[in-house]
Amino acid sequence: MDRTELYLKTAFCCMACDGEIAPKEMEKIKTLPHFKGMDLHHILSDYVSLLQKEGNVFLKKYLDEVKGANLTEAEECELTNIAIQTIEVDKAVEYNEVAFFKKIRKRLSATDEILLHSIPLNPDVEDQISPEDYLLPDITDEDDLSLWSDTFANIELK
Repeated sequence: MDRTELYLKTAFCCMACDGEIAPKEMEKIKTLPHFKGMDLHHILSDYVSLLQKEGNVFLKKYLDEVKGANLTEAEECELTNIAIQTIEVDKAVEYNEVAFFKKIRKRLSATDEILLHSIPLNPDVEDQISPEDYLLPDITDEDDLSLWSDTFANIELK
């Protein structure tokens, strides 16, 4: 999997982990320079189908891909930036979104200090959490994906 695909799957997983794909999330992805010229609707439709079929297995495969990607620090920072922008673009941050990001974070090797600089501040977010909160350990096991077990049945692209 190339970096662009990994970045897109990161954005998708962060969009979908709350059980819906908000129109603002789709708009945001379309503005990211990494994805210019890609048939996003087709690719994301495939991801939706796989997510509905595989559920948490899809998320586990994605997390394994992150772990095995051998990203540079700059690439890990970009992945972090894309994930947080996607989570915050709908102006509401939910626990399950932050919890999923923390599962991504556990698979990155860059230090918290380095990643902290890649987390954008979004003053428009109603439930703004501090950038440091994204990097704190989660209360669940890093391989436990049960929070998302029944989340994907009705997910659709808008």
